[in-house]
Amino acid sequence: MKGAFILLNLLMFSLTFPNNFIHTQSSNYTTYTPIARLLKVPESEVPTLLAQEKTLIKGNNSAILAKEDKATNALLSINYKLNNIAIYLRHVDDVQNKEFIADAEKLNPIIIYNEPEIPEIHNKSLEFPPIEEVVFCGDGVRTSNWQTICAVGLWVRSILNSTYYIMTAGHCYDNGPYNPDGSVDFYHFPWMGSVVNDVAPGFIGPMTQPNLSVVDKAFILKQNDNIRVTASVRNTDDQNYPELMIYGSAVIDTVGAIVCKSGYFSHVQCGRILEIGAQFNFLKDGEVVEYSGLTKVERIAFQGDSGGPVYGYELSLLPGIIIAGILSSGNLAIINDWNVFTPIDMLITSDIEIITVGNL
Repeated sequence: MKGAFILLNLLMFSLTFPNNFIHTQSSNYTTYTPIARLLKVPESEVPTLLAQEKTLIKGNNSAILAKEDKATNALLSINYKLNNIAIYLRHVDDVQNKEFIADAEKLNPIIIYNEPEIPEIHNKSLEFPPIEEVVFCGDGVRTSNWQTICAVGLWVRSILNSTYYIMTAGHCYDNGPYNPDGSVDFYHFPWMGSVVNDVAPGFIGPMTQPNLSVVDKAFILKQNDNIRVTASVRNTDDQNYPELMIYGSAVIDTVGAIVCKSGYFSHVQCGRILEIGAQFNFLKDGEVVEYSGLTKVERIAFQGDSGGPVYGYELSLLPGIIIAGILSSGNLAIINDWNVFTPIDMLITSDIEIITVGNL
């Protein structure tokens, strides 16, 4: 099956030219070329392929339906291997999603159900002593009541007043406990830490209530002078490259490209990009929250990894890395065999800058 983007463009052309011909520009003249020749398929297959692409265009309506029907824990994207709209759901949400499923099935998408499983992660023993005063990207952060463990995404700095913050996933705020001003305090929790033996209980600072209406991100203010900012991602399971230095950031949106993440629970894991431009819907306080523009990857994370940095894997750059975004779905209660991350261009605004080895 050919690429969806190519077929979508050809479909638009074919709507205006009869007999399955499109016009192409060659040097200084225009020719009319059969679609079958461009796609390298028999002429008889062209009507079927174009019909499938019409379904994909109509499939965009599934995103509207998801919001109207208040679908929860639903990921919507174009699956390039199957050349169709894919909707990922869980059977435990069938009651809430009943209306959405009935409406969506009329558009003939592929509906895939994922059920959570208990991971078996056997982390290597660390041979490097924890550096308590340094909070690495990928380290854990926790709340005072242990209800939330997330990962440090990126150190960022305010361009206006040079204040330092940790960027992580916004949903890490949800479980409190809340201070009188509505903020939530977070503490450093590196890979060596555990509920029984917290080796670095150092207070970092508060996270103010984030605006989660558009993107899953939040900021922890650095209030503790004993906490040191770094431009490195923790990778201390690897004796050759225990620290990965952040050289910069870039959008990585090529299906099949390898990305990695560093996080508290499963440390550094890598996988391939599966789909881009995915949309995730879930219910919060009875209202639908919709995140669009996400990148779907093979499973590289679990609960406790949310907010961790995602970066491109390029052997020639090591120990340097290029940041691609932060993880949005570490929670096993939501997904099974894949994760999604928020691309970096949706996270960085004009008033903050990522801390890199060049500006630390």
